[in-house]
Amino acid sequence: MPKHRKNGQNKKNENKPQMPRLPHQDADDTGAPEDFDDEVSAAVAAYFSGLDDTDQATVAAEVRRLLDALGDNFVITGQDDEDDDLDVVSPGLRPKVPVDQLMQRLIQDRELPPIVDLFALSDLASPDVEVVRQQWELVDVDRRRHILAELVALLQEDIDLDLARLLRVALGDSDAQVRQTAITGLWEDGAVDLLGPFVQFLANDPDEGVRAAAATGLGAYILAGELDELDSALAMRAEEALLAVLNNEMEPVEVRRRALESIAYSGEAGVRQLIEDGYYSANEAMRISAVFAMGRSADVRWRGLVRAELRSPSAEMRAEAAISCGELGATNAADDISALLQDRDERVRLAAILALGHIGGSVAQDALETMLLSDNPIEAEAADAALEEMQFFDQTDGIDLFEETDEEDEFESDADDEEWYDDLDDVLDDDLGEYEDDEEES
Repeated sequence: MPKHRKNGQNKKNENKPQMPRLPHQDADDTGAPEDFDDEVSAAVAAYFSGLDDTDQATVAAEVRRLLDALGDNFVITGQDDEDDDLDVVSPGLRPKVPVDQLMQRLIQDRELPPIVDLFALSDLASPDVEVVRQQWELVDVDRRRHILAELVALLQEDIDLDLARLLRVALGDSDAQVRQTAITGLWEDGAVDLLGPFVQFLANDPDEGVRAAAATGLGAYILAGELDELDSALAMRAEEALLAVLNNEMEPVEVRRRALESIAYSGEAGVRQLIEDGYYSANEAMRISAVFAMGRSADVRWRGLVRAELRSPSAEMRAEAAISCGELGATNAADDISALLQDRDERVRLAAILALGHIGGSVAQDALETMLLSDNPIEAEAADAALEEMQFFDQTDGIDLFEETDEEDEFESDADDEEWYDDLDDVLDDDLGEYEDDEEES
């Protein structure tokens, strides 16, 4: 059975911006102004005097939570300071407006509240969940779509944002676009209580986009089953739901291709045949998903095919092929991937940077160090992150996670392989064909 790596196993850049310094301080002055503590104490005492005992306890608990979350890496700033750096304070740590008040504003006001106020929908308490559930569909549908899309987009940027309960409410929305966004936001949740709803969405939802999103979401459960982090019966339920879609020719291509990408995590022998069928499909989108699935499968016997696709006339295919080469640790493809750093399409260049960070080695390191000088700040930042990842995994010291042989990406035949591998013994990358140079790039 192929070995797998978790999605989150690659080191992420979690460096957070420093909080602004205390106003009117010199950079190396760590003390507070002389009367600062007295002012703060007086302000806190005045605020608490207007609260009853229950509210005081609630505020005190929230202050303790904020202090625990911030640790020692913060300083207090004045209320009247006009400093752009104040924007780096996580909205997830800012005081929240009451959820019932926010919902009334969303229902009645003509203008959408500022995004910081929407963070009241983060980490909902049980009573607030019921408030949202009862009033959610009273909000205009376009506004519901906009709110959810904005908050889900922020999930990757703000670690303090917790939309788990809000998104579970939105799963029951009457609008397909809202349901799809909710499923997308829950892709990385991985909670067992979502497996059943995802299976039901995939099988029964009338909207193609919702079914495709559910198919993608089930991939996390296939991977968890392979890593023995999920009961095998539950993982099998996800796998059976995906197989039902893949074996139904009446299903739209978009749904079937996402199902193929998800089931690629499975180590079952029949999955290889599904990936091969997808690769030789007449539909280009399905072929691209098959190449994506090759990388996700962690089966090194796909290296030759994904390397050949680095020369595809399709930019999307070249990008997916580069990423799959990285996932498969195809060190022999380092030169070909480095050449993609000059590709006309930015998606391909960024994919090549990501792949080189996975592959490691001196060729990849030299190419990435050159990209640090790129005029494109996005590419330079991506190259820096890729180099950091290489160092984290010690790949620059020649550690090969896949134990690649000296016989360049040779396919090996095991006794239990599918018949279609029987004719591929001793086939090398260079024998797999290539695209004509005069084909038009997309």
